Amino acid sequence: MGALRWLALLPGLLLTGAAMAADVNLAKPGGGSPSVWQGRLLGEVAAEGEVERVLLLRAVTSAPAELDLANVRRMLIENAAAPLQPPDASEAPWRVRDGTWHALLLMRDGRVLELEIGAGGRDRRGCLRAEDGASGCFDLVR
Repeated sequence: MGALRWLALLPGLLLTGAAMAADVNLAKPGGGSPSVWQGRLLGEVAAEGEVERVLLLRAVTSAPAELDLANVRRMLIENAAAPLQPPDASEAPWRVRDGTWHALLLMRDGRVLELEIGAGGRDRRGCLRAEDGASGCFDLVR
């Protein structure tokens, strides 16, 4: 009877494994080099035209949701020529997000990027992170 139970569970386990293969872990990025993007432009790494979908997780604004989403896309366009720099040493992957916008970018090529943009006060900066450990920040155009 035990062998029959395992055979009955096998299709479910296979489907679960296939679903997990598409999961993305941005909480604890892989062991890749964070500096892979240094010297590249934001538009080379996250071109707005290659963003399939924006999942806005947090917006500290009084704007309607549609305007927040439009602003995130607009900032990707306006800052496409911004060079990516290493993140501040004080930034830890588990820190509480405190930017104005915090979003996930689902790219056409299947990548998922975390984007945080701080547009208030002196902190006019955006940062990107990928599952493989790549990361970079850019200063927003004035």
